Amino acid sequence: MTYKFILLPLITGLFLFAATPSFAQNAPTKEEQKQAQEFDKEKAIRDELRLQATKDLKAQTKADAKRAEAKANEAKRIDKEASYAAKQAKRAARMEAKAQHNRIEADKQANKAAKAATKSNKN
Repeated sequence: MTYKFILLPLITGLFLFAATPSFAQNAPTKEEQKQAQEFDKEKAIRDELRLQATKDLKAQTKADAKRAEAKANEAKRIDKEASYAAKQAKRAARMEAKAQHNRIEADKQANKAAKAATKSNKN
């Protein structure tokens, strides 16, 4: 009885082992191997082209970023110069207004002095 439990799986296993190669896949033919190799070569070439295009795009993007940064720095410099010029113009306008005020005051003083001189000459 013990042998039946051992022999039955053993015989079944040997039968399946012997039958397995008949169900295996056929090996690829030389033509199929050539086609597969050509496909792999074409794929490698396409991948290389895509990689090169990506590298070129990265370099171009980097150059564009540098140009944009340079333009931004130039715009910032121009903005600072314009701000400084506006401050100078405002300061010059204040000084001009002050000078105008001083001229008006000087004219008033000169008129008073002239009136005083004519008054003292009359006496």
